[in-house]
Amino acid sequence: MASSPNTDLSPICQGILRYLHDHPGAADSLEGITSWWLAPSDSSVSAEGVRQALALLVAERRIARIDLADGRTLFQSVDKISGSHPAWKPKSVF
Repeated sequence: MASSPNTDLSPICQGILRYLHDHPGAADSLEGITSWWLAPSDSSVSAEGVRQALALLVAERRIARIDLADGRTLFQSVDKISGSHPAWKPKSVF
């Protein structure tokens, strides 16, 4: 589902990027990012808003999506992996 024209993802994107700046080795799932990275500062953040922000950041290659063998998906800084790494997926998040 694409973000609506009225949805401003900037605060969520900035929160994710700020967390990664402060914790450069961090990697987490959608649920972890929503609950632990963003929730302490803004309890109004929805999982759908975070999903859309992650999709945007992955498309912009500002964060990396890692699909694990057990079916889980993690997100981390692009600085932690090479662009040629097999886990690098420059495609939609979901």
